[in-house]
Amino acid sequence: MLPALENIPKTPDQWQHWSFDHRDSHDRIRAAIARSQGRTLTDYQIDPIDPNQLSQFLQNNSSLHDDMNSALGLQSTDLQDADLTNENELASWVKLHYQEHFYAEAKSGA
Repeated sequence: MLPALENIPKTPDQWQHWSFDHRDSHDRIRAAIARSQGRTLTDYQIDPIDPNQLSQFLQNNSSLHDDMNSALGLQSTDLQDADLTNENELASWVKLHYQEHFYAEAKSGA
């Protein structure tokens, strides 16, 4: 499911699939951190994504990334300041976002 996070969602159906795979990745990372470190990270609401509340999604997602990267000793990037309605910003965001999931899954053993 991780490779699906490289896809740039454009339609509501694509966003729905991306959102599900995204949630799954975060769940697996949080579970791996709980197993290996005994730490329970906060589970912020990120699925489903409400297209009318993208700023809330970005904030919740950023909190998840800050928590997981801190627990894993990984560098965070700013994933909150993005206009996901702009194709170029969305493409850049998806790339940076995928990279964080890739490294977090690898380091956590998710």
